[in-house]
Amino acid sequence: MTIFRAYDIRGIYPEQLNGELSYKIGIAFARFIGKGKIAVGMDARLSGPDLKKNIIKGLRDSGINVIDIGMVPTPALYFTVASMGLDGGAMITGSHNPKKYNGVKLCVKNAVCLSYETGINEVEKIVKESPQSPQMDGNVEVVDIEDDYVDFVTKNVKLEKPIKIVIDAGNGSGGNISSKIFKKLGCEVIEINNNPDGNFPKHHPDPSERKNLAELQAKVKEVNANVGIAYDGDADRVGFIDENGEVIPNNNAFALIIENVLRDSKGSKIIHEVLSSKMVEDVIKASGGVPVISRVGHSYIQEKMSEGAVLGGETSGHYYFAESYNYDDGIFGSVKLIELISKSEKKLSELSNELPKYMTSDDTRIHCPDEKKFDVVKSLAEKFKNMEEVITIDGVKVVLDNSWFIVRASNTQPALVLRWEAKDRTEFERIGNFIKNEVENEIKSIS
Repeated sequence: MTIFRAYDIRGIYPEQLNGELSYKIGIAFARFIGKGKIAVGMDARLSGPDLKKNIIKGLRDSGINVIDIGMVPTPALYFTVASMGLDGGAMITGSHNPKKYNGVKLCVKNAVCLSYETGINEVEKIVKESPQSPQMDGNVEVVDIEDDYVDFVTKNVKLEKPIKIVIDAGNGSGGNISSKIFKKLGCEVIEINNNPDGNFPKHHPDPSERKNLAELQAKVKEVNANVGIAYDGDADRVGFIDENGEVIPNNNAFALIIENVLRDSKGSKIIHEVLSSKMVEDVIKASGGVPVISRVGHSYIQEKMSEGAVLGGETSGHYYFAESYNYDDGIFGSVKLIELISKSEKKLSELSNELPKYMTSDDTRIHCPDEKKFDVVKSLAEKFKNMEEVITIDGVKVVLDNSWFIVRASNTQPALVLRWEAKDRTEFERIGNFIKNEVENEIKSIS
């Protein structure tokens, strides 16, 4: 499978992505941009320095001037591009993937992220042509952006009272900078796994997997904290633990952030993706907002955000804010949730329990060869077209009276991804069995 994906470049180091290929990506991105100044950063991956050095060389050899911002969370790279008016950015990051992986996220002016359709395809095409550099020797400037980013985030929030927080950065690149932000806001911060370490010695840096939250859950209870915060490897996604050490589902966290943002922005658009719980739409409407549905993925959410929305979110824990240039920022998202807690007399668990209740499945993956998976989705869309409400912007989603289900082709595996939701157990089980049977039968029927 190609390393050039739907919204980033990603592969195993050094078999699929290495210094030589990173150099070519630098040349290709320079050609795509044309000219100007580009920021380059990296997360805590062990392969980061090699890939960063070579992508910078490819950019400079192509006449691009480079701002090297060192090891940072991905949101700080986006902030650098947007706030400094740069022509683009390249973030060397494996994000939440296993430690043997690394990758590149690319953005252009205003930190607008490239998807495959809007530029990664062109970069791939140039790389495959084995581009030769014209040896034009662009400049490189090393810049420490940390204080500027900290000041930017803290000026956009006001806490009504101090909050006791445990932060688990997963030994990624977001620990030091997030702790600095919360301390500046007056919070009491307890840090675990804060030191950047690409070996990820305690656990994998992916807060969407509950096993990776066990240490944080225990620490929150041990120190009687108000909330626990977990970032992924580059801090563009975030997960939360309540004061009882229980995991707050990402849909619930998004809903609470929605309530906070819409207090001062009645009538505004809120972007949610096709996998979001119906509860999210309920909260948007109840809080005076306008729900707008999007495809899954940061490039697509960001595109929708540019149409006048104040907030966007994904079930994976990515949050987007108009006040921070529309890019996804797990640190900014965590600050906004803490702001809500500081304004309330209720605990996080109580705020979460007050939200509308739905039963939502985890992702269920059914093996389907890459050459068949899109045909299966297309066939199911045709089969379901006369059901109550059918949404086909990202796979096929069918919305019924008190339930929904979706089938999407995986972007990373030879598989179809299923999810479903209902108000009660009986309907939940019925819908789950129905869609699993339909998918398995359709896979068999397509030769």
